[in-house]
Amino acid sequence: MATNPFGFTTWGADLVRIAEPITASTPNTHAPRARMLARNGGVTLRFDGGRVTALVHSGANASVAHLEFAPMAPAVASALRDELGSRSEPDDAIHASLIARGLRPAPVLDAADCSCTARSTMCVHVLAAAYALAALVDHEPVTALTIQSYGSSAPAVDAQDDRPVPRWTPLAALSVRDYYAAPAPA
Repeated sequence: MATNPFGFTTWGADLVRIAEPITASTPNTHAPRARMLARNGGVTLRFDGGRVTALVHSGANASVAHLEFAPMAPAVASALRDELGSRSEPDDAIHASLIARGLRPAPVLDAADCSCTARSTMCVHVLAAAYALAALVDHEPVTALTIQSYGSSAPAVDAQDDRPVPRWTPLAALSVRDYYAAPAPA
């Protein structure tokens, strides 16, 4: 029986659950192609705190996918600090002990966007980025902590002030209800 190259550790499995949610009623039709792209080296990842930028190459086409992860909750961070002790790499036992305490150490995807023309937030490129990230986390579990801003000296809110203004706004960040609303007369 072949082993699954994505999510064979609990830290990596948390990221696979972003691409393959348990609550999904039908399988995602983009998942096999996304796994193939990630497995065959078609995804290059770059990290900037809680933001992951993935360059996804598929044949002659290339797309840029952006994944933004929420900072780790303070309660989870302090419990993780206690469990890690002097170690720098978390393992499956630490993950299990955090779950036993009722804490969720899994990364939470805040926003995802892609430069492709697909009309779905979870396009094949975003899925490929999630799978490539899961494969990286399987081999380097500390990456799961890095994307959640664990151990950063400054709060995540202050770090955003130094970033350049993004050139585009993800559609998921806009409120449909307020976007077309006329301003109230003064």
